[in-house]
Amino acid sequence: MGSFPDALHICTYDVRGTLVDCGQPKPVRETGLVTHTHQLLRGLARRHPNITVAVTQTGAVTARRVGGLLTPEGLTVDLRTVATRFPQYLRDPRGAKSASRVRRYYEDEIDHQDNPVWASLAGQYAHALAAAGIPHLLLQNINPLVSVLKAEELGLLDGPPDGLSVTGVLHDAAGAGRRLGYLARRARRTAIRLQLIAVSESVRREAVDAGVPGDLVTTIVNGLDVGDFEDRLRQARSAKVFARVRERNQLPAGHRVVLVSARRVSWKGHEDVIRAAARLDQRGLLADTVVVFNGAGLLDTRSPDYEDHLTRLISELDLTGKVVLLDELSREEVASCYTAAHAAVLASREPEPFGYANIEAMLAGVPVIATGHGGPLEYIRDQASGLLVPPAAPDAIAAALQRLLTDDALHARIAAAGRASAERFTLEAMIDGYVAAISAGTASPAAAVQEAGAR
Repeated sequence: MGSFPDALHICTYDVRGTLVDCGQPKPVRETGLVTHTHQLLRGLARRHPNITVAVTQTGAVTARRVGGLLTPEGLTVDLRTVATRFPQYLRDPRGAKSASRVRRYYEDEIDHQDNPVWASLAGQYAHALAAAGIPHLLLQNINPLVSVLKAEELGLLDGPPDGLSVTGVLHDAAGAGRRLGYLARRARRTAIRLQLIAVSESVRREAVDAGVPGDLVTTIVNGLDVGDFEDRLRQARSAKVFARVRERNQLPAGHRVVLVSARRVSWKGHEDVIRAAARLDQRGLLADTVVVFNGAGLLDTRSPDYEDHLTRLISELDLTGKVVLLDELSREEVASCYTAAHAAVLASREPEPFGYANIEAMLAGVPVIATGHGGPLEYIRDQASGLLVPPAAPDAIAAALQRLLTDDALHARIAAAGRASAERFTLEAMIDGYVAAISAGTASPAAAVQEAGAR
């Protein structure tokens, strides 16, 4: 067994913080993966306050070193970016990101030697690794992981691959079958000291089914700093933060709130919830209830008109004022939504890898309706700690909401059981797992072989 490293290079989707050079907050694209990254940083800062951290994030126009970033956890990290927009390859003639082109370059042609997207990513990550100079890597999700393995395959790494210790975290397997297949093939050949973490058993099963060696993949479920989240809820209640959200968005005073907390991308099932709301409205159940969606601005660049589509659907179904797309919210305003919610819905059409929004709602004592696939099956027992519905099923969502809106005893029972279930997913348990996994990856190859033989 190795020891935990004194420096770690995290490659992730995005990161929050204040830019050291100018003192300005850095813009961030909020997702569950970003939440996970900051939970990790919080736990690592507590366990290893002197750790050196470099972060490389995606989404930039150009690859560059940004400089120092002070994270909310009190760590000053060295921030770099990789360019992942690739307008010359991924945009359609109108300039919009094309889902078919993204699928072609990232998935269908992953094994093509002349694939310019993967060649660029491999080169950029190889440069970022060399610039950071930290041999211990935590790669958040499949694309950074494939990029580093591609860099090894193409001979772009600065130094021998066996000098790298890589912990890859698989957050999502949906639509990544070919990338997982590539990972499975490279995992058997790589000289990199590679280990994989799945954030739920459902993600692990998909990876193993794609051929990834099962002995490489450990499940470490996501965790949350429960105390910190409860503090945010208390502060939001004390400051009556939701009152300004209600006023700014012209929500009817005194109405109960059904909350959908999700990025505004089609697979999150917004349309299904809107159509469910139409069923409830026909039954007179929205007379004192408003359905609200947060996530303003958190769009998929492949579907830039999605918010407009939702707005039109709300109007066509005569739900204006009864179903509301909230404006852009601060983090304290996002927390305040949970303090006001009577029920929460996460109607994802594709399996959620984990579902932080469910856990946050459950911790806030809000009963949850979720689609019955993916990560939520690992913490929601139907009719006990939540209500499960099929994906893309507005009628089932409407029926579940009707029960929570009309049955106070059921509402209270599910709220209590949901909170008890969510309380199991602590930051401490998650960090225990990550510290053990990363420490194991620092062992020398000979020691790792010896340890494996002992098992």
